[in-house]
Amino acid sequence: MGPLLELVKSVLRSYPGIFSNPAVGVVYLVILGLIASQYSRIQRTEEELYGTASNKAFYQTLTAVGLGLAGGLFASLLLVFIGVSLTDSGISYLMPIALVLYLFSPRLLCFSYAGGLAALSHLIFGWPQVNVPALMALVACLHAAEAFLILLSGHTCSTPLYVSHENGDVVGGFALQRFWPIPLIVLFLIKVPDLSSMPDLIYLPDWWPLIKAPDIPGPGQPVFAMMPLIAALGYGDIAVARNPKDKARITAKNLMLFSLALLLLSIAASKWQLFAWVATLFSPIGHEMVIRGGLREEFGQEPIYTPLEQGVLLLDVAEGSLAKHAGLRSGNIIRLVNDIQVGDRSSLESALASTSGPVALWILESRDSHSLREVVIDRESNEELGLISVPQPDDNPMAGSNAEGVLLRFFRNLLKGGESEK
Repeated sequence: MGPLLELVKSVLRSYPGIFSNPAVGVVYLVILGLIASQYSRIQRTEEELYGTASNKAFYQTLTAVGLGLAGGLFASLLLVFIGVSLTDSGISYLMPIALVLYLFSPRLLCFSYAGGLAALSHLIFGWPQVNVPALMALVACLHAAEAFLILLSGHTCSTPLYVSHENGDVVGGFALQRFWPIPLIVLFLIKVPDLSSMPDLIYLPDWWPLIKAPDIPGPGQPVFAMMPLIAALGYGDIAVARNPKDKARITAKNLMLFSLALLLLSIAASKWQLFAWVATLFSPIGHEMVIRGGLREEFGQEPIYTPLEQGVLLLDVAEGSLAKHAGLRSGNIIRLVNDIQVGDRSSLESALASTSGPVALWILESRDSHSLREVVIDRESNEELGLISVPQPDDNPMAGSNAEGVLLRFFRNLLKGGESEK
């Protein structure tokens, strides 16, 4: 383990110096700006819906920077330990293909689909020139880092919404969204004329690298060099049958299993050509199975944010509100308002409106609780408490399923226009 430990130490020493390259710093700032705009969009949406935002753009962006460094270090150690060389891997094709897929559907903006298409085109037509095992291993390691980050923070940027359920009802839920800038240390294969001129070389075991790099032309001895790279990862999900933390945990587990399976197939593809086809097909299909399986499991179970027979279930409480300061939270059940029993949102609103000044709420902590506790909220006149209840039967959804991208909407409108002319 001596040489491998030295390899890990080399990554750790090199990681803080990623931003010493001005070009890398500029790319990082561009990606960070795009991520900040996404968090700004989330903040604006929450402010439009509830008058205030639980997820402030500046705080979420700052948190994403720290988490992205942790995720980037995790992915860098994994990539270098396995020995994934990005020389002639075809990484330059990933983002253009992903952007084209995004025009068809935003959820297709993923390296699993882009990498799978690039590798499949190479296997069938011989173009573009990509190293299939290395490209698939890169996709696997990035998704492993994404799973790691989802486990850490996938639930920490969640927006309460009313959602159209597949059973036809409008139910409460949470939209989970997270974005991270990922600085990476990656390997590139170069040739040097004289190894003796490089004093810091690490001589690794014969079995390393697990992903064999193709030979590069030119004189000299091949050597792996560490170089910086900037990437971005994003996570989007919805929780209606679980709370956001449990939903993120299950998604992280499934995504990590997918990543490990794709990584094993990539290593096998480096040795046997047949597995290059298997890994290429598994990349988009396996990822699609993770996404569809997660949605099927979530919407196939009973939603938990629905009206109760007795009391008012809180979907959430507004940030900075009186209810928030009083300690109320998602999942609490309000049974009494100043000794007035409430059974739905309208009766809750009527009870609150009939009393000015301080109000006493008797609540259950959750559906499983049996004892009531009193929460006294000191308010002025009929000041709003910031309670966000689960939807009532006549409420409209705030969010629905819309997976169409710009191109699909364009062709759909074009076809509708042609039909109307007939």
